[in-house]
Amino acid sequence: MTLAPWQAEVVAAGELFRVGGSVRDRLLGVRDVADTDYLVRAIRPETLEAILEHHGAWSRVGKAFGVYKFKPRDDGPVVDIAFPRTETSTGTGHRDFDVRFDWTLPVEADLGRRDFTMNAIAERMPGGELVDPWNGSGDIAGGVLRMIFARAFVEDPLRVLRGARFAARFDLTVESGTRASMTAAAGLVSTVSAERVQDELTKTMLQCERPSRMLDLLHETGSLAAWLPELERCAGVEQNEYHPDDVYWHSLKSCDAAPQGSLLVRWAALLHDLGKVDTRQVLHEEGASRVVFYGHEIVSAALAQRVLERLRYSREFIARCRHVVREHMYHYEPAWKGATVRRFMRRIGDDALEDLLELRAADSRSRDLHAELSSLAELRSRIDAERRARAVLTVHDLAIDGRDVMEATGMNPGPAIGRVLEALLERVMDQPQLNTRESLLAELNGMWEGKRGSREQKSRKPA
Repeated sequence: MTLAPWQAEVVAAGELFRVGGSVRDRLLGVRDVADTDYLVRAIRPETLEAILEHHGAWSRVGKAFGVYKFKPRDDGPVVDIAFPRTETSTGTGHRDFDVRFDWTLPVEADLGRRDFTMNAIAERMPGGELVDPWNGSGDIAGGVLRMIFARAFVEDPLRVLRGARFAARFDLTVESGTRASMTAAAGLVSTVSAERVQDELTKTMLQCERPSRMLDLLHETGSLAAWLPELERCAGVEQNEYHPDDVYWHSLKSCDAAPQGSLLVRWAALLHDLGKVDTRQVLHEEGASRVVFYGHEIVSAALAQRVLERLRYSREFIARCRHVVREHMYHYEPAWKGATVRRFMRRIGDDALEDLLELRAADSRSRDLHAELSSLAELRSRIDAERRARAVLTVHDLAIDGRDVMEATGMNPGPAIGRVLEALLERVMDQPQLNTRESLLAELNGMWEGKRGSREQKSRKPA
């Protein structure tokens, strides 16, 4: 293990350890190891600060915390360097802790304040010797998530979500005592700030191959309703012959089937059918019964907005997600004309098309609808062809603009100019070849003459 210059100086003056996620991820064989956090001890703060000053730029994170942000001068990444700390809970909030650092404390004292055994492992530098007082490496090898102390979830209820995320991300079995403690603390999860919950759920969507494992663990331990009651109530809501699962499991499976790299599509897939609880009807026709969900996409869009607003996502993100949820019930047919494809593209918006297509693909994969996936591939191919042909989808794509309309007609600036351009756009949608300056001015002249003639005819009085 080759030490960086600053690390070598710290080791010469005291002790240096890697801790937390980077040690855990290395033991798990994770390809992209988490950012490295360091623990230092047996070295005075002023000595550490002098070493850091010599090798880069540093700042302290809270006087009482004993944590430094350090940027090496050699363009290495910013890292956290901390002294051993002890924490005493003073409440259930994540800030309700009395935190003290002490450079003389043993490493084990610092590890004992952490949440799970897998995160309570230190690796001495150099040499790589593990300091593992709670056998976190054994739990990692056995695929077990285990809390370190019984009040871990009461002291910080966010750990319930964090533990569920780890279980999903690393495919871990939650140890029985840990699971019981998560269940006991379920009532406290609602006290966690929206920003912290959003952060955990975002990490779940982006880090976990199957977010359903995290979400269902929250459901089973009684925590899901605290922040996602709209999803919780979907459990047990049966669907029709097109859906083998209830609304809850269909939503989770759709989320799993969405692209792991797309936060928006994963959220849209999770929320796209929430409105089925409110719109479910059983129709009795000719001696048979069938279940329908007319208009559920409209209700689902409103509920998706409510969920994401509660979690404090950005307005732009919420609007985009609501839009694709609202539009997910479109019905494509191979008989669509080119103009129909272009109008579909215009209605959805070019920036939202990929998200919508990915949402429909996730919905279809969750139900093994191979014919639907084939149809989706055909629609995508036709959209790509329209893009290559530079399809005109907005008035901004027209070969003339508002100034041309005013010059040709003598109209004054105002909303009427926009209506004229929209009328021209409708014609170009049907006949793309019209989108030249000469053709559009000719169309405009014909429209204007026709309108003028109509006005003159109306103004004539009967004899």
